[in-house]
Amino acid sequence: MDELSTVQQLLAGPPPEPDVVEAARLRLERAAEGRTPWRTRAAARGWRLPGLVRRRAVRRWPGWLAPVAAAAAVAGVILASLAVSGVLLRPGSGGQASTAGAVAKVPPYFVALAPARGPAIVAATATGAVLGTVAPPRPHMVFTWVAAAGDDRTFVFAAGLRPKPGTSALDWGPISFYRLVLSRSGRPGPLVHLPIPAETATLSGLAVSPDGSKFAVSLLGPASVQIGSRIQVFSLATGAGRQWMWPGKGWIGQIPLGVGRPGEMSWAANNRALLFEESTGIKGGWTIQLRLLDTATPGGSLLASSTHLPISSGELNGRPAATHLPFRIPGIPLITGDGTRLVTPAFRNAAPPKVFDFMITELSVHTGKPVQVLYQRRTAYEADSPAVLWVNTTGTAMIAYRTRPGQSPHAGGAVLGVQTRTTFTPLPPATQRLIIPDGLYRRLPAW
Repeated sequence: MDELSTVQQLLAGPPPEPDVVEAARLRLERAAEGRTPWRTRAAARGWRLPGLVRRRAVRRWPGWLAPVAAAAAVAGVILASLAVSGVLLRPGSGGQASTAGAVAKVPPYFVALAPARGPAIVAATATGAVLGTVAPPRPHMVFTWVAAAGDDRTFVFAAGLRPKPGTSALDWGPISFYRLVLSRSGRPGPLVHLPIPAETATLSGLAVSPDGSKFAVSLLGPASVQIGSRIQVFSLATGAGRQWMWPGKGWIGQIPLGVGRPGEMSWAANNRALLFEESTGIKGGWTIQLRLLDTATPGGSLLASSTHLPISSGELNGRPAATHLPFRIPGIPLITGDGTRLVTPAFRNAAPPKVFDFMITELSVHTGKPVQVLYQRRTAYEADSPAVLWVNTTGTAMIAYRTRPGQSPHAGGAVLGVQTRTTFTPLPPATQRLIIPDGLYRRLPAW
């Protein structure tokens, strides 16, 4: 069964129980982290591998998703080598002074969602101290998305209901949106309902502009026709909005199973350009493109109001693909604040024997070509793949997921840390235990 058929069945079939959704999510996580022999199936179907999260607009946790598949976002795999020279990053020396200096480069607070239902937590990045919890307001039962603004204290939540019997397994609607502002000490204020009509379509992305004045949502049309995908941008102050519709068949972003991950769209620092991904199902796979939407346009056609970036569908892990491509991009890249670069994992299939050369690299927005390698590691294990949850405006500091050399991610080897162009400094253990206590993501964080 291909990914589109899977989505269509999920959309048409009765919703699973929450424990079934959670079990499926965990099975997919274990598969992506090497606990089950999924690699052959993934290679054959071209499944999407890890993703990134960009600074402030939204932040992403590691994961892979087929662009039209109902799948959980997970810590995934970047395959093989990228034939590009760059800076090889080495672990930092550690110690209290270096840890404090590294943590000072990243946002002081984060919000993390429960994987299926329950309150979100607000915590301090530097200590892991839980500063408060936020429960979905009734009648909502779950927060399905969360995204952060550039002030590091403003967050937007999407809250939904449990799917009703006889409805789609992905139907968490109607979805309502709420704003949360943290105090200067990180304590959560009241959850404020935004003056925006509730949304019944499937949500595939959420991103807050860096200045916190507006937010974007991407929505999918019915899976049976793949028509009706769109992006809407709303003012947080007034609720006024505009809409851009994709003409014909196409999907915007990726479809979550349960709680959606941040990072499906990302803003440039000018609060105007919005990066998104569009996929169209074809026989044997899909075509994929990255585009920049000019949100200052009056709305209308998403195609006419956006610009295609010079990266081929094959390079984006779609179809057609070719073995001579210099690299492949398994997730949706993140645009840097200045709008000149994309930060992304990348890979290139290498000939046997199996060796993986994992990398995080920067690409030019104007040419689509690599300009700098930020991290590189050769390893024989798929579970050693890195990913990024947050990156600053210039791409010089990020919160990254890595595994310690010689350790399994399931036995304490998974680590979150601050990655620069020269060092990697792990975040405090208490912070990591809130997110990945046993090598698997137990909460979805947004910085």
